Amino acid sequence: MSSYLDRLIADPTSFHDAPYAQAFTLSCEEIDRLHLDGARKRFAELRPGLSVLDKLAREQGIDAIETIDDLAPLLFPHTVYKSYPISYLERSRFDKLTKWLAGLTTSDISHVDASGIETIDDWIDLLDAETDLTVQHTSGTTGKLSFVPRTKKQWRETIVHSGVIIRDWWPDRGPDIVKDGMPIIIPGYRYGAAAMQRGNGIQVDLYAKGEENTLFLYPDARFSADIASLGGRLRAAEARGEAGMIDIPPVLLERREALLELERRRPDDLKHFFSEAQRRFGGRDVYVTAMWAILYDWAEEGLKRGLKNVFGKGSVLLTGGGKKGKELPDDWRERVIEFLGFDTIYEMYATSEQMGLSMMCEHGHYHVPPIQIPFLLDPATGKPLPRKDGLTGRYASFDLMPNTYWAGLVTGDEITLAGWEKPCACGRAGPYVIPPVRRYSEQEGGDDRIVCAGAPEAHDRALEFLAELSM
Repeated sequence: MSSYLDRLIADPTSFHDAPYAQAFTLSCEEIDRLHLDGARKRFAELRPGLSVLDKLAREQGIDAIETIDDLAPLLFPHTVYKSYPISYLERSRFDKLTKWLAGLTTSDISHVDASGIETIDDWIDLLDAETDLTVQHTSGTTGKLSFVPRTKKQWRETIVHSGVIIRDWWPDRGPDIVKDGMPIIIPGYRYGAAAMQRGNGIQVDLYAKGEENTLFLYPDARFSADIASLGGRLRAAEARGEAGMIDIPPVLLERREALLELERRRPDDLKHFFSEAQRRFGGRDVYVTAMWAILYDWAEEGLKRGLKNVFGKGSVLLTGGGKKGKELPDDWRERVIEFLGFDTIYEMYATSEQMGLSMMCEHGHYHVPPIQIPFLLDPATGKPLPRKDGLTGRYASFDLMPNTYWAGLVTGDEITLAGWEKPCACGRAGPYVIPPVRRYSEQEGGDDRIVCAGAPEAHDRALEFLAELSM
């Protein structure tokens, strides 16, 4: 075990080079050592190249990580990835947005000239073409999208990581999808830079072994970051009673017809998708991935058409994301399985900003992989709670795998954590999350004021400093 542990400490991405189950045989003492040594290593490596991390460390008076709780004050609020002024999007100041993003990564993007860029999609494409980044964005309910500076190498590692999970999580049930391949079915967009689309190209290459073994609901369409941002801004304006006052960028108005055409084609696209699913892949073992809410909509459409047990019993589903606020019937999960025709499901709890995935076991618990350092923070003070079973608080974590950006994050989730004192009934050792996972914003009427560990104002100053870098 020591050689496995030493490999993880030296290179957390070597996590992919061993059976996934081995990660959940580490003792608590070994996990503690991995967490502390790994945190020290990442802090020493990244602080010199990330001015915002250096600023926060100086504000908090932290020069070295002596205990694991010393890491907690250095975890970023999840809002750090959208801490730029919204005017950068409204006025197409992508030159300034590039400078802001440069403060969050050690990848050199100083040579990128984004001064003539007019849309978010074009800005992301420019970074794709001229840097080692593959930037990912979130949906952005207010129109202010988060931008995560993951590299191309890290995205490939993420997809390999998922393949190892599919192979190993359920003993004797999972296919070796990276080695042997499997057709991919996705009820969504082929292209885009959101979390659900960003890894599509790599999955096509690694899992499906080519486009000919794939089926997307929208095979030629892109999930647009600009439309996601505009939709959020419109919702926010409506909430303020200012729906008619928002300015729509002229370049989006020019693309309006293409977007309307996609909407007009939706019924035909859906019909074609079902037809092709049956014709090309009916009864075959396939790999399906989508969020639960999307899967339910797809299953309901299929069941209305009299379709059941569409795919082979050896198929697999990778999913997560919960209901996303959607009202679903009590038997929603059973209806999805009835439509798909298989029940080998890999359900995860994860954040877009990190590479690690916490997978659900047969007892309904999400197991945190040892290369992620979980924290429970007191929601009132931001102080880390003890590593004891059954405590509830704000979830925060640090992912040791990314080595070009600081993957320490304070989330908006309230969770209960266990596994420090007693293993899960499934036999896997190490910390695990006990559902439900609840959003603090839902409990507090939409406002979630994150209180971080240490001096909260230090985090505010660090975010202000990051924005100032782009001025």
